[in-house]
Amino acid sequence: MNIKKLFLFSLLLLLNGAGTLTMAQTADPITPILGQIEQNNLRLQAARELLKAEVQEAKAENNLSNPEVNYAHLYNSDRSGQQQSELTVVQGFDFPTTYVARSQAVRLQADASECAYMAERRDVLLEAKLLCLELIGLNREAHLLGVLQQHADSLAHLCESRLEAGDATSLEVNRAKLDLMTIRTELADNASAHRAALQKLLAMNGNVYIEDMVADAYPLVSVPADYELLRDEVLPLNKELQQADATIKVAQKEVSVNKQGWLPQLQVGYRRNTAPTEEFNGFVVGGSIPLFENSGKVKAARARALRTELLRDDAEMSVEAALQALYNEAHSLKSAMDAYDLPLMAHTFDLLGQALAGGQLSWHEYFVEMEAVVRRGQSYLQLENRYHKVIAQIYADSL
Repeated sequence: MNIKKLFLFSLLLLLNGAGTLTMAQTADPITPILGQIEQNNLRLQAARELLKAEVQEAKAENNLSNPEVNYAHLYNSDRSGQQQSELTVVQGFDFPTTYVARSQAVRLQADASECAYMAERRDVLLEAKLLCLELIGLNREAHLLGVLQQHADSLAHLCESRLEAGDATSLEVNRAKLDLMTIRTELADNASAHRAALQKLLAMNGNVYIEDMVADAYPLVSVPADYELLRDEVLPLNKELQQADATIKVAQKEVSVNKQGWLPQLQVGYRRNTAPTEEFNGFVVGGSIPLFENSGKVKAARARALRTELLRDDAEMSVEAALQALYNEAHSLKSAMDAYDLPLMAHTFDLLGQALAGGQLSWHEYFVEMEAVVRRGQSYLQLENRYHKVIAQIYADSL
């Protein structure tokens, strides 16, 4: 292969590699994987079972108390045959309005438990999505390094051929081999990182087979230029705030439930007395007057309700501060990415090829300059990957 053909071949590879530096975007390859993980993830399966348990426990809080059954057998040791017995069956219950209030509290508690589950689900799916984005970034970097490896390999073979022809030195051959060795090492590191990320993704899927993430293009994403628009879009979906709001409703309803504690508890039942000569049957009606047991409970419930409101305000400030930080980071990364002139980088390959063909650069000098441009491409890919991860965190509550 003469120099001109080798140059054209190498230039074609590099231009194809440079094409990977563009913000390539396609249909979302991540959503199907997240769907599998939602079904198979053991942490989410455990969270769903916990949700069922909490809902059932909340419902059990509103059940009737157990009925009481008492039986007494009486006798007189001084009078033979003088015996009698007494049977009492009593069911106690709270004042009817208490059950209504507790039933409402049960529904609100179920909503709060559901919010807690959704927060857990969000965390798991976000972790999985970040792994998918990591794999896409590694695929893009591997493609760029693969092009560079092919070029370095061609250069190493050329130097060996020229050495055999007496047109190159051993130093030039060694430089070419060292460059190739460096790139192969980076490719091996890339492959190792890819396997590690894929293994984590597999573990998150309950070790159920998951197709390798071979995509090298990110889903289409953007962040609003106006922070207020983003805030109004994202905060209402935030799972921590939704859970805090649900907890406030539960605490406020508990105040109402504890107020019902001042109403009397009632008892109704059946009583049967038997004696040798006669029997008596009748009803039992009773109740308890809450003079002491409920003392202070309403005040305590109000204090807990106030605490949940304060915690909600604190959570909102923390969530908004984190969102502001992510928004600023996203725009900073986007500005840094926009500073890269990708067409210029691709055109530089062409200029380097022309300089090589015109004898203005040696093959080694050409490779060094070309590698410098590719390294800038790697820096761009790192910025791009970080940008997509930040966007994923911003919109995590939409998963």
